[in-house]
Amino acid sequence: MLSSGFIRALTLILGVATMLLSAPALRADTIELRADVWCPFNCEPDSDHPGFMVELAQEAMAFFGHEVRYSTLTWGRSLDQTRNGQVNGVIGTDQGEAPDFIFGSPMAGYQETLIFRKGEARQITTHEDLDGLRVGAIVDYEYHTMIKAYIDEHERDPTRVQLIGGDSALERNLQKLVAGRIDFTIDERSVLVHAVAQLGLSDAVEILPHSETTDLFIAFSPALESSELYARQLSEGIERLKASGRYAEILSRYGLSE
Repeated sequence: MLSSGFIRALTLILGVATMLLSAPALRADTIELRADVWCPFNCEPDSDHPGFMVELAQEAMAFFGHEVRYSTLTWGRSLDQTRNGQVNGVIGTDQGEAPDFIFGSPMAGYQETLIFRKGEARQITTHEDLDGLRVGAIVDYEYHTMIKAYIDEHERDPTRVQLIGGDSALERNLQKLVAGRIDFTIDERSVLVHAVAQLGLSDAVEILPHSETTDLFIAFSPALESSELYARQLSEGIERLKASGRYAEILSRYGLSE
Protein backbone atom coordinates (compact mmCIF):
# COMPACT_ATOMS: atom_id res chain seq x y z
CA MET A 1 0.00 0.00 0.00
CA LEU A 2 1.28 3.45 -0.89
CA SER A 3 1.80 5.85 1.99
CA SER A 4 -0.23 9.06 2.16
CA GLY A 5 3.00 11.08 1.99
CA PHE A 6 4.05 9.40 -1.22
CA ILE A 7 0.61 9.97 -2.75
CA ARG A 8 0.70 13.67 -1.83
CA ALA A 9 4.18 14.02 -3.37
CA LEU A 10 3.12 12.20 -6.53
CA THR A 11 0.03 14.38 -6.81
CA LEU A 12 2.17 17.53 -6.46
CA ILE A 13 4.60 16.36 -9.14
CA LEU A 14 1.79 15.50 -11.54
CA GLY A 15 0.13 18.84 -10.88
CA VAL A 16 3.31 20.80 -11.63
CA ALA A 17 3.91 18.75 -14.77
CA THR A 18 0.36 19.46 -15.95
CA MET A 19 0.83 23.18 -15.36
CA LEU A 20 4.10 23.22 -17.31
CA LEU A 21 2.60 21.31 -20.21
CA SER A 22 -0.49 23.51 -20.38
CA ALA A 23 1.38 26.83 -19.98
CA PRO A 24 2.09 28.77 -23.19
CA ALA A 25 5.67 28.39 -24.38
CA LEU A 26 7.93 31.44 -24.36
CA ARG A 27 7.90 32.73 -27.92
CA ALA A 28 11.43 33.05 -29.23
CA ASP A 29 11.54 35.24 -32.34
CA THR A 30 14.16 36.63 -34.68
CA ILE A 31 13.74 40.40 -34.76
CA GLU A 32 15.08 42.11 -37.87
CA LEU A 33 16.34 45.69 -37.44
CA ARG A 34 17.67 48.00 -40.17
CA ALA A 35 19.49 51.34 -40.47
CA ASP A 36 22.34 52.91 -42.37
CA VAL A 37 25.65 53.00 -40.52
CA TRP A 38 25.43 55.71 -37.86
CA CYS A 39 28.19 54.92 -35.42
CA PRO A 40 28.29 54.83 -32.40
CA PHE A 41 24.50 54.22 -32.37
CA ASN A 42 24.75 51.44 -34.96
CA CYS A 43 28.02 50.54 -36.67
CA GLU A 44 29.24 47.66 -38.81
CA PRO A 45 27.08 44.54 -38.38
CA ASP A 46 28.78 41.37 -37.09
CA SER A 47 31.76 43.37 -35.77
CA ASP A 48 32.91 43.42 -32.14
CA HIS A 49 31.46 46.95 -31.92
CA PRO A 50 28.16 46.85 -33.87
CA GLY A 51 26.86 49.97 -32.09
CA PHE A 52 25.64 50.58 -28.58
CA MET A 53 21.94 50.62 -29.56
CA VAL A 54 22.44 47.30 -31.32
CA GLU A 55 24.12 45.74 -28.30
CA LEU A 56 21.48 47.10 -25.94
CA ALA A 57 18.68 45.73 -28.12
CA GLN A 58 20.31 42.32 -28.42
CA GLU A 59 20.81 41.94 -24.68
CA ALA A 60 17.45 43.47 -23.72
CA MET A 61 15.48 41.19 -26.04
CA ALA A 62 17.51 38.13 -25.02
CA PHE A 63 15.71 38.31 -21.65
CA PHE A 64 12.59 37.28 -23.57
CA GLY A 65 14.27 34.62 -25.69
CA HIS A 66 14.48 36.72 -28.85
CA GLU A 67 17.41 37.07 -31.25
CA VAL A 68 18.05 40.52 -32.74
CA ARG A 69 19.56 40.64 -36.21
CA TYR A 70 20.82 43.96 -37.53
CA SER A 71 21.75 44.68 -41.16
CA THR A 72 22.53 47.92 -42.95
CA LEU A 73 20.34 49.55 -45.56
CA THR A 74 19.97 53.12 -46.80
CA TRP A 75 17.97 55.22 -44.37
CA GLY A 76 15.06 55.76 -46.74
CA ARG A 77 14.71 52.04 -47.45
CA SER A 78 15.09 51.22 -43.74
CA LEU A 79 12.11 53.44 -42.98
CA ASP A 80 10.10 52.08 -45.92
CA GLN A 81 10.72 48.42 -45.08
CA THR A 82 9.82 49.02 -41.44
CA ARG A 83 6.68 50.93 -42.35
CA ASN A 84 5.37 48.18 -44.63
CA GLY A 85 6.37 45.32 -42.33
CA GLN A 86 9.19 43.79 -44.35
CA VAL A 87 11.38 44.13 -41.25
CA ASN A 88 10.49 44.58 -37.60
CA GLY A 89 12.15 47.87 -36.77
CA VAL A 90 14.54 50.69 -37.46
CA ILE A 91 17.39 51.99 -35.30
CA GLY A 92 17.81 55.68 -34.51
CA THR A 93 14.60 57.48 -35.42
CA ASP A 94 12.37 59.81 -33.42
CA GLN A 95 8.66 60.42 -33.03
CA GLY A 96 8.73 63.40 -35.37
CA GLU A 97 10.34 61.53 -38.24
CA ALA A 98 8.15 58.40 -38.06
CA PRO A 99 5.05 59.25 -35.99
CA ASP A 100 3.17 56.16 -37.20
CA PHE A 101 5.81 53.74 -35.84
CA ILE A 102 5.55 51.92 -32.51
CA PHE A 103 7.85 53.32 -29.80
CA GLY A 104 9.03 52.07 -26.45
CA SER A 105 11.35 53.97 -24.14
CA PRO A 106 13.99 56.34 -25.58
CA MET A 107 17.43 54.77 -25.89
CA ALA A 108 19.66 57.72 -26.72
CA GLY A 109 19.72 61.46 -27.33
CA TYR A 110 20.00 63.38 -30.61
CA GLN A 111 21.70 66.77 -30.80
CA GLU A 112 21.86 68.22 -34.28
CA THR A 113 25.36 69.62 -34.83
CA LEU A 114 27.19 71.52 -37.55
CA ILE A 115 30.78 70.90 -38.54
CA PHE A 116 33.01 73.41 -40.35
CA ARG A 117 36.64 73.65 -41.37
CA LYS A 118 38.82 74.82 -38.52
CA GLY A 119 38.54 78.58 -38.00
CA GLU A 120 35.37 78.93 -40.12
CA ALA A 121 32.66 77.90 -37.65
CA ARG A 122 29.72 80.25 -37.32
CA GLN A 123 26.31 80.23 -35.66
CA ILE A 124 23.42 79.58 -38.03
CA THR A 125 20.29 81.15 -36.57
CA THR A 126 18.56 82.72 -39.59
CA HIS A 127 18.03 81.89 -43.24
CA GLU A 128 20.35 84.78 -44.14
CA ASP A 129 23.21 83.16 -42.20
CA LEU A 130 23.27 80.46 -44.90
CA ASP A 131 23.91 82.88 -47.74
CA GLY A 132 27.04 81.91 -49.63
CA LEU A 133 27.46 78.58 -47.81
CA ARG A 134 27.39 75.14 -49.41
CA VAL A 135 25.86 72.50 -47.14
CA GLY A 136 26.59 68.80 -47.49
CA ALA A 137 23.56 66.73 -46.45
CA ILE A 138 22.42 63.11 -46.61
CA VAL A 139 19.49 61.85 -48.69
CA ASP A 140 16.31 61.07 -46.67
CA TYR A 141 17.67 62.42 -43.37
CA GLU A 142 15.09 64.39 -41.38
CA TYR A 143 16.96 67.43 -40.08
CA HIS A 144 15.26 69.24 -37.19
CA THR A 145 16.09 72.86 -37.82
CA MET A 146 15.41 75.58 -40.35
CA ILE A 147 18.37 74.14 -42.28
CA LYS A 148 15.93 71.47 -43.47
CA ALA A 149 13.83 74.16 -45.13
CA TYR A 150 16.96 75.49 -46.82
CA ILE A 151 17.90 72.00 -48.04
CA ASP A 152 14.39 71.34 -49.36
CA GLU A 153 14.33 74.70 -51.15
CA HIS A 154 17.75 74.36 -52.80
CA GLU A 155 18.27 70.60 -53.15
CA ARG A 156 18.69 70.91 -56.94
CA ASP A 157 21.25 73.70 -56.67
CA PRO A 158 24.74 72.24 -55.97
CA THR A 159 26.12 75.71 -55.28
CA ARG A 160 23.96 75.68 -52.13
CA VAL A 161 23.10 72.05 -51.30
CA GLN A 162 24.88 68.79 -52.13
CA LEU A 163 22.99 65.60 -51.24
CA ILE A 164 24.58 62.14 -51.11
CA GLY A 165 23.46 58.76 -49.77
CA GLY A 166 24.79 55.35 -48.77
CA ASP A 167 26.60 53.93 -45.76
CA SER A 168 29.67 56.14 -46.25
CA ALA A 169 27.72 59.39 -46.78
CA LEU A 170 29.00 61.14 -43.65
CA GLU A 171 32.58 60.11 -44.31
CA ARG A 172 32.32 61.46 -47.86
CA ASN A 173 30.80 64.71 -46.62
CA LEU A 174 33.66 65.18 -44.17
CA GLN A 175 36.19 64.53 -46.92
CA LYS A 176 34.42 67.07 -49.14
CA LEU A 177 34.46 69.56 -46.27
CA VAL A 178 38.20 69.25 -45.71
CA ALA A 179 38.80 69.45 -49.47
CA GLY A 180 36.84 72.72 -49.66
CA ARG A 181 34.02 71.36 -51.84
CA ILE A 182 31.37 72.19 -49.21
CA ASP A 183 31.43 74.71 -46.36
CA PHE A 184 29.74 72.68 -43.63
CA THR A 185 27.81 69.49 -43.02
CA ILE A 186 25.31 68.50 -40.36
CA ASP A 187 24.69 65.38 -38.29
CA GLU A 188 24.22 64.14 -34.72
CA ARG A 189 26.94 65.26 -32.30
CA SER A 190 28.09 61.82 -31.09
CA VAL A 191 28.17 60.56 -34.68
CA LEU A 192 30.29 63.50 -35.82
CA VAL A 193 32.71 63.18 -32.90
CA HIS A 194 33.14 59.46 -33.61
CA ALA A 195 33.60 59.95 -37.37
CA VAL A 196 36.10 62.79 -36.94
CA ALA A 197 38.17 60.68 -34.57
CA GLN A 198 38.08 57.66 -36.88
CA LEU A 199 39.19 59.75 -39.86
CA GLY A 200 41.87 61.64 -37.91
CA LEU A 201 40.37 65.04 -38.74
CA SER A 202 40.28 66.58 -35.26
CA ASP A 203 42.81 69.28 -36.16
CA ALA A 204 41.07 70.15 -39.44
CA VAL A 205 37.46 70.72 -38.35
CA GLU A 206 35.37 72.46 -35.72
CA ILE A 207 32.12 71.08 -34.29
CA LEU A 208 29.31 73.43 -33.27
CA PRO A 209 26.15 72.08 -31.51
CA HIS A 210 23.09 73.55 -33.17
CA SER A 211 19.97 72.29 -31.34
CA GLU A 212 18.57 70.99 -28.10
CA THR A 213 18.86 67.27 -27.39
CA THR A 214 15.84 65.14 -28.32
CA ASP A 215 15.08 61.45 -27.80
CA LEU A 216 16.12 58.66 -30.17
CA PHE A 217 14.45 55.26 -30.36
CA ILE A 218 14.43 51.84 -31.88
CA ALA A 219 10.97 51.99 -33.44
CA PHE A 220 8.86 49.08 -34.65
CA SER A 221 6.66 48.53 -37.67
CA PRO A 222 3.06 49.81 -37.56
CA ALA A 223 2.16 46.97 -39.98
CA LEU A 224 3.07 44.08 -37.62
CA GLU A 225 0.98 42.85 -34.69
CA SER A 226 4.14 41.89 -32.77
CA SER A 227 5.39 45.48 -32.60
CA GLU A 228 3.50 46.50 -29.46
CA LEU A 229 4.89 43.47 -27.63
CA TYR A 230 8.44 44.08 -28.84
CA ALA A 231 8.35 47.76 -27.87
CA ARG A 232 7.17 46.86 -24.39
CA GLN A 233 9.72 44.07 -23.98
CA LEU A 234 12.56 46.30 -25.22
CA SER A 235 11.64 48.94 -22.63
CA GLU A 236 11.49 46.34 -19.87
CA GLY A 237 14.78 44.80 -20.96
CA ILE A 238 16.54 48.18 -21.00
CA GLU A 239 15.38 48.85 -17.44
CA ARG A 240 16.82 45.50 -16.36
CA LEU A 241 20.14 46.34 -18.04
CA LYS A 242 20.23 49.70 -16.26
CA ALA A 243 19.48 48.10 -12.88
CA SER A 244 22.26 45.55 -13.33
CA GLY A 245 24.87 48.09 -14.47
CA ARG A 246 25.20 46.39 -17.84
CA TYR A 247 23.68 49.41 -19.63
CA ALA A 248 26.55 51.63 -18.45
CA GLU A 249 29.10 48.95 -19.37
CA ILE A 250 27.85 48.83 -22.97
CA LEU A 251 27.90 52.64 -23.29
CA SER A 252 31.44 52.75 -21.95
CA ARG A 253 32.59 50.49 -24.79
CA TYR A 254 31.82 53.43 -27.10
CA GLY A 255 33.27 56.15 -24.88
CA LEU A 256 29.83 57.23 -23.66
CA SER A 257 28.12 57.52 -20.28
CA GLU A 258 24.53 57.71 -19.08
